[in-house]
Amino acid sequence: MIQTYSVREPDAQSAIPLVFDSPHSGIQFPPDFSCCASIEQLKTGWDAFVDKLWEGAVLHGAVLQSAHYSRMFIDLNRASDDIDPVLLASPSSECKPTRYSERGMGLIRRFALPGVALYAQPLEMDEIKMRVRDYYLPYHNALSDRLNNLHERFGKVWHVDCHSMKSKGNKMNIDSGESRPDVILGDNDGLACDPEFVQTIEDAFTRLGYKVVRNMPYKGGYLVTHYAKPDVARYSMQIEINRRLYMDEQLYKPNAQFALLRKDLDSVACTMATYIREHLQLDKQ
Repeated sequence: MIQTYSVREPDAQSAIPLVFDSPHSGIQFPPDFSCCASIEQLKTGWDAFVDKLWEGAVLHGAVLQSAHYSRMFIDLNRASDDIDPVLLASPSSECKPTRYSERGMGLIRRFALPGVALYAQPLEMDEIKMRVRDYYLPYHNALSDRLNNLHERFGKVWHVDCHSMKSKGNKMNIDSGESRPDVILGDNDGLACDPEFVQTIEDAFTRLGYKVVRNMPYKGGYLVTHYAKPDVARYSMQIEINRRLYMDEQLYKPNAQFALLRKDLDSVACTMATYIREHLQLDKQ
């Protein structure tokens, strides 16, 4: 069986209804994967080391799930039918492309970078279905199960979708050429998450000296919109961290500030956990 993801879990006594996931931290490819792009071009879609940056959250009672396989192979932050018909060898009624596919960034990417195609030949629909079955669904089923179990146990659950972003957008992004802030919090314009929780996180980052923006250009992708059901106390939000804060963007190596950012994210995770414990009065039980 293919191991497509890892899960780090807290001990049972310290567990709280807080789940982090890092869908783009994987860099693996199947041995038979073939494409036009170079390894360096494929790395541009890698949220490098994001799972390592947030792993301290587990010590505060959270679950951390992280992907092993690259988003250049299949993007876990897309709907399973967000398929670009241009990629296919023959038409399929199963394609429901969104604005992501229109920019070449759907479930299966058309481009690694602007003007850099991933595939020389069209793909068969059976190939895409295999990727969904063997790589996409196991990740989503595991995440869904953990969210459901924690919601059943505590009556509420908070989901934090973790990403990193290039320091400047490229032509495939809606903010092409613009410098990005340190942190972007995405809650689908207030529709996906507990607003007090989001404000608590923003305040925590601001106290640590980071520039924080909400929902621009990242409001939260498929994982946030799919798992958020705030009317039944299922809250979801996205956190984007600027890569210049912790890595050399050309060499894909941690820089001298990596340890500091990791320490600061541990502090933010602690703040989240404290909020949830106080909100649910867990320390009084």
